Amino acid sequence: MAKRSWRNFDYLLLATLLLLAAYGLLMIYSATINTQGIGSPVQRQIIYVIAGTVLLLTTASIDYRLLEIVQHPMAVLTPLVLSLASMGLIISWRSQQLGLSEGELTTAHFVPELPVFLLGIVLVIAVFVLDRTWIEELDLVLVRFVLVVGVVGVAAIGAFFLLRRPDLTPYLLVGGLAVAYLLDCLLLRFTDMLRNPLYVAMLLILGIILVIGQVAGGSQRWLGAGSVQPSELAKILVIITLAKFLSDHEEELEKFTTVLVSLVVVALPMLLIYLQPDLGTALTLVAVWAAMTWIAGIRFRHLLLLAATTLAALPLLWLNLKDYMRDRLVVFINPTSDPDSYFNVYQSLVSIGSGGWTGKGLTQGTQSQLHFLRVRHTDFIFAVTAEELGLLGALAMMGLLFLILWRMLRVAGRARDTFGRLLVAGVAAVILFQTAVNIGMNLGLMPVTGIPLPFVSYGGSSFLTLMLGIGLAESVAMRQRKLEFD
Repeated sequence: MAKRSWRNFDYLLLATLLLLAAYGLLMIYSATINTQGIGSPVQRQIIYVIAGTVLLLTTASIDYRLLEIVQHPMAVLTPLVLSLASMGLIISWRSQQLGLSEGELTTAHFVPELPVFLLGIVLVIAVFVLDRTWIEELDLVLVRFVLVVGVVGVAAIGAFFLLRRPDLTPYLLVGGLAVAYLLDCLLLRFTDMLRNPLYVAMLLILGIILVIGQVAGGSQRWLGAGSVQPSELAKILVIITLAKFLSDHEEELEKFTTVLVSLVVVALPMLLIYLQPDLGTALTLVAVWAAMTWIAGIRFRHLLLLAATTLAALPLLWLNLKDYMRDRLVVFINPTSDPDSYFNVYQSLVSIGSGGWTGKGLTQGTQSQLHFLRVRHTDFIFAVTAEELGLLGALAMMGLLFLILWRMLRVAGRARDTFGRLLVAGVAAVILFQTAVNIGMNLGLMPVTGIPLPFVSYGGSSFLTLMLGIGLAESVAMRQRKLEFD
C-alpha cells in the first residue's frame, strides 16, 4: 500500500515547485547583493527551502483524513472559549478606562471586576446547559421565532436601563455576550464551530498575537523576535476547518443559513488578522472562502446576494479602514495625490518597462541595484525579475506558478472525497490570489499590500506555510480515488 501511494505522488508538482524556489533564490541573491543591514537572506532562504521540502514530504506521508479526527468536536470548548472572551471584554474595557497598556496592567486593577468575571462565566454556562438540555432538541420554527423576539426585547429593555448607568457597563458587556450566544443557539448555531479544537487553537493563537505579538512596521503580527507570523499558518488552518465544515454540510449548501455560517467561520479569524492590522492576509481568507464555497457548490443566487450586501456595506467598510489603508487606496486611484507614496510603484513600472524582452542581465538592473526600488527581495521581486531577465524571464516565472496551479487542480479533480478536494482547492486559491495581487501590485494594477509572491519572495513563515499546503495536496494525491472501468 505504501509503495502504491508514493507512485501516486505528483513528482512533477514537486519538481516545478523546487525549480520555482530556485528561481526565487536567484532573484533574492540579485536583489540583495549590494544591500547592507539585512544579514544573509539567501542563506536563510536556502534553509527555508530545505526545511519546507522536508515539511512537504512529511505532510504528504500522513493521511490527510486524520485531520478530520483532530477536529472531533468537544462540546466543553464552547463555554470555555466564550468565558475567556467575556473576561477579555472586561479586561479591554478596564484597560481603556485606566488608560494603561497591557504591560502596565496587574491583577490588582481587576479585583473590583471579580463579580463581573464570575457573572459572565455563569451566564455563558447557563446558556450552554440550556442549549444542551432543550434548545438543540427544539424543532419548531415558530417557537424559535417567538423566543428570539422575546430575548431581543428583554435584552433591549435591559440595555436601555444599563446604558443610563455607566458604572454598569461591564455587566452590559458580559450580558450582551451571553445574549448573543443564546440568539446564536436559536438561529445560525455558529458557536457550534467553537467545539472544533483546531479552530479554537487558531483563534487563541491569533488572540494572543494581539496581546504579546512583536510590533514591526506598524503591525503587531509576529512572535519569536519577529521570526514567526501566525497569520500565515492561520490560512492553512482556515482551509482545513472550512473544508471539514463544507464537506460535512455538503447536502445543506442550498440553505442560505449554511452559507452564512461558513462565512462567519472565516470572518472571525479574518477580523483578528485585520486588527493586527494585516488587510492583505484578511483579504486572502475572503478569496479562500469564495473559492472553496464555489467548488463545494454554493448557489449562484446566494453569491449574488452576498456580493450585493458587500457593495452596500462599502461606505461602512471604508470608514472603518485604518488610515494607511485608505491612503493606499486613494494613491492607487489617484497617484498624483501623494507622489511620495506612489514612488515605489513608479520605480517598479520603470523597472519592468526597461527590462525589454531579455532584460539587462542578472545583477545588472539599474533600478534594483542602485536601490531606487525598495523592498526588492520581498514585495517587488517580480519587478526585479522583469528588469534583469526581461519579459521572457517574468513569463517563465509566471509559467511555473500556473503549472503548479494546474497540477493542484488536477489533484483536486482526482480526490477521493469532498474533504480532500476542498483542501487542495483552498491551497490553490491562496497561491492564485497571492500571485494575482503581487504581480498586479508590481504592475500598478492593484493597491500596494504586503502580500508576497508565492515561493519566490523572501520570507520564512509564508514559504513554509505554502509548502505545508502543497504537502496536504500531495497527501490527497497519494490517496486519490481508484480508477473505475466499465
